[in-house]
Amino acid sequence: MTGEIVVRRCTDSDLDLLGKNEPPNSAIARSFLQHQAIGNIVYAAVWRDQQLMGTVVLDLTSEYRPELKHLFVQEAARGDGAGTALCIWTENYAAEAGFNKLYLGVGVDNHGARRLYERLGFKPVGQATTTTYQYVDESGWSGPRVGVRCLCEFRIR
Repeated sequence: MTGEIVVRRCTDSDLDLLGKNEPPNSAIARSFLQHQAIGNIVYAAVWRDQQLMGTVVLDLTSEYRPELKHLFVQEAARGDGAGTALCIWTENYAAEAGFNKLYLGVGVDNHGARRLYERLGFKPVGQATTTTYQYVDESGWSGPRVGVRCLCEFRIR
């Protein structure tokens, strides 16, 4: 891939492409688009040459508002700037919406994501939470998972 990286809000017309990149029968993209339609979140994707590289959610109803969530970059696109582009787009969106901080939670064992967020200026606020959540893997298996995440804060410029 050599084209320009473009980040934009997802629309219903993106559903087929978004759905092809998620576990079978999970309907994750459909759910995010529904939540976006009622104003709870902003769902964005990064593209290059009309190929999906990754997605992100900006949660506008979270306890820590706004909260960057569900950042995902396709394995083949990692290291190409997609994650950075999604974070910068999310920061700019939050600033334009009048926020002066952006929050995120990152798994304590997710070293790659932690490096990205630290490089972009996110700072841990010293709060860790243990969360049980429903996980859907690539084969469509769904089951409970437990994760420990660290809350981070970023002051928007």
